[in-house]
Amino acid sequence: MKLIRVASFLLSISFILLSAGYLAAQSPAADSILYKSGIQHLVTLYHQASGEQSGLYNGSQYSGYFFSFTGGDPFFKDKEPGLGSVVYDGVLYENVMLQYDEIQDVVVMEDSARRIQLINDRIARFRLFDNNFIRIVKDTENAVLVRTGYYNLLYEGNISLLKKEEKYIREDPSTGVLLRFIESHVYYYLKRNNEYFSIKNKNSLLALFSDRKKEIRQYIRKNGLSYRNDRDNMLTKTIAYCDQLIK
Repeated sequence: MKLIRVASFLLSISFILLSAGYLAAQSPAADSILYKSGIQHLVTLYHQASGEQSGLYNGSQYSGYFFSFTGGDPFFKDKEPGLGSVVYDGVLYENVMLQYDEIQDVVVMEDSARRIQLINDRIARFRLFDNNFIRIVKDTENAVLVRTGYYNLLYEGNISLLKKEEKYIREDPSTGVLLRFIESHVYYYLKRNNEYFSIKNKNSLLALFSDRKKEIRQYIRKNGLSYRNDRDNMLTKTIAYCDQLIK
């Protein structure tokens, strides 16, 4: 059965390559698009059809934590793994069990026998609990970002909204027993024309659209949006509205 799948996969690649060769005489741009998307799609289908996730085992054993927490949890959304997807080494793997450890800023893949910590440099993006994360490397061109790591893409358009939640451990020995608490700090960023801007409050957001402040204020007030009480919702909806304004 496996040989049949491999043969079918190779035949499919041959068809794509022959099609790309034909289009090369017609349109080099179309050829490039077809070739790249076709090969990516076929590789993804092969992994799905064969039931193999072998590429995801290029990581290390995830050790977790050898102590308990008095308050908080290191994982995004849920302490239990969730069904998600990840682009790893350029290949899309779907329907895999994932966890996102926000203290160590690592993605963990779990099967019936192992918990594998995936290699950060090989992850382009992943999806977990209906949230999309992308990995961004901090450099001189985006120095405003807090660090290299995974950013939650709350809205994506001509302008995009990203959220970074950093979790850390606070130790408290005051009771005679060492207690450990997980605390966090959240950062928001707007991306526009490949440039990142920090959003620290409602005023800093409005300052990024100084020529449309009045309209944006009216939109926020009309829709009962509150930065203080529901930042994710307020920023996501407001950024989406701003994206429409500047088109």
